[in-house]
Amino acid sequence: MSNEEEPISTATTVEDADKPSKISKNQQRKQKRYELMLERRKSKRKEEKAKQKQRRIDKLKNADENSLISRNSLKNNRMENSSCRIRICIDCRYDSMMNDKDIGSLQKQIAFCYSSNRRLSAPCQFYITNVDGQLEKRLVVNSAKNWDIHLRNEPLEEVFPHDDILYLTSESENVLSSTEPLDERTVYIIGGIVDHNSRKGLCYQLAVANKWRHARLPIDEFIKLNTRRVLACNHVMEILLNYIQLGDWKKAFEQNIPKRKQQAVTEDDGDDDDDDDDDIPKTISPNHPDDPEPCAEIHERREEVDEGEDPPPLSL
Repeated sequence: MSNEEEPISTATTVEDADKPSKISKNQQRKQKRYELMLERRKSKRKEEKAKQKQRRIDKLKNADENSLISRNSLKNNRMENSSCRIRICIDCRYDSMMNDKDIGSLQKQIAFCYSSNRRLSAPCQFYITNVDGQLEKRLVVNSAKNWDIHLRNEPLEEVFPHDDILYLTSESENVLSSTEPLDERTVYIIGGIVDHNSRKGLCYQLAVANKWRHARLPIDEFIKLNTRRVLACNHVMEILLNYIQLGDWKKAFEQNIPKRKQQAVTEDDGDDDDDDDDDIPKTISPNHPDDPEPCAEIHERREEVDEGEDPPPLSL
């Protein structure tokens, strides 16, 4: 009897499988919304890829003919053979202050920085210091050991002389010169942190605590921003590289600062802001200690700081 009943149960199971499962109207609406979201995501990705492609084309058009090299020439285009001896460094001591997602974002920014420098006909001397923890693991996975880059586990104060360090931070009262070229004796430090503005002034506090020179980019002189003067590491790197190549801060800012952050400066705006000259930083570069004391381009600090005052506390 049991053998005769088995085909019946099997047939019943097949019939049940062939019947369409009943879905509630609410579930149907959710399914349609999900499918619509997937379609929009695909179209958005296509649009973003098209925009990125156009930006690359525009960048190649705006670049000098001799500033970029072909892919086949990359093997022979190394930092040690470059005529550019300007040093740029990303300080990655902030690994413990970021979550995994932010560390992943920083690793991608470093990769963009390396790519931008690698494709120049005269790449600058690019350093990464304090490479440790999760960031080091991610860089190893992405074969960063094979990159033409100076990867150092030591902190930057052990890699470079104290007098050569100049920390780039948006909170600094000093501003890089808008007319002078970058100094080969100076190491321009970029803070390697992705914190979504949750740790404001961290790099500035670090520079003050260690008595390093510090400055910010002369953004205010050429471009008005809708947000704070805080940029991603790769944007700062590309701005510096463009300035090295072109010698023009305005072009460097316009080409590399995201359009959503920019607010064009017009002549009318300049006339209306005559009363606010005190709020516009003067363009000077913190001189290398070996240079004589400047007499004309001394930046007047907005607030006098007592020499005996302790620097802001740091917890690194």
